[in-house]
Amino acid sequence: MRLHLGLVSETTDEFLNQVKLCLFSLRKNGGTLKNIPVTLITNSEPLNIKEKKFLKKHFSPIEFKTMPKLGAIPTTSKLNVFYAIDPSIYDILIFMDCDTVVRKPLDGIIDPIKNHGAEFVCRRGGKTDRNRFVNFDKLVAKFCRQDCKNKIYFEGEKEWPMFNTGVFLATSEAVRKIRKNAINFTYEIFNRSQGIRAIESLPLIKYLYRLRLLKTRNEVFADWTIEQGAIALSCINAGVKVQYLDEIFNSWGNIDFRILHCFKSLYRFRRSEMYSKDSKLWIKEYLNSEIPGKIFLAKILRR
Repeated sequence: MRLHLGLVSETTDEFLNQVKLCLFSLRKNGGTLKNIPVTLITNSEPLNIKEKKFLKKHFSPIEFKTMPKLGAIPTTSKLNVFYAIDPSIYDILIFMDCDTVVRKPLDGIIDPIKNHGAEFVCRRGGKTDRNRFVNFDKLVAKFCRQDCKNKIYFEGEKEWPMFNTGVFLATSEAVRKIRKNAINFTYEIFNRSQGIRAIESLPLIKYLYRLRLLKTRNEVFADWTIEQGAIALSCINAGVKVQYLDEIFNSWGNIDFRILHCFKSLYRFRRSEMYSKDSKLWIKEYLNSEIPGKIFLAKILRR
């Protein structure tokens, strides 16, 4: 199977430092996948020549693309990975947020597709992700065909798939099926949410809410989850066979993980100064932490 990794980044020091750490860890620790080709997609602006030369020298095979910045929410632009990389050049697309770090070999990450026929593989969204939607079933009813039946099992119960999209895999055919709606659904939910919030911010409406005479008509409590829900909805709508990714491949660092996802809520280091002398203080703090992810991050940055 032809594999391809897509990363999406801004051109700031904060983001490019994360990209470099992600690629270093992949090439060092990725196991049988450590040498897969990479496309780095930057939003709005191309990388300068110096950065391209550095990345090519240390992390080839790598190519660079620039795409328009999708503006619904900050994470919408990750959906550029579906269009910037031609699906004809891969069988499986792997996407990783640029703030992920590979700790152990990625052998086995493609097994749900290779061995079980899954078309889209992504970690199940936890309470933080799922509870930001007022009623996900209603969104399925609104955006998906009435004959959709592709719920999946989780802990013995059937549910509509919902994701944390920090790491995901998709077959080339699945990408073709979901990419248009993934963007369209994101914008539609976001635009509707913005309109409802504008109405609900009016003094009279706010007063009626305080009296509990009205209930919110919004569909989402936080914008940052919209893109994740839109990808799930596009999979449901297209009848794509979904399987949940093992948590070891998208972990915040509390288990024996293979990919660490440096969620900003927990990993609060200054990413723009990741490799500067000023980083010594927080690296020392992380080395003494009780969180395995922080210890690993500090150790790999010391190398």
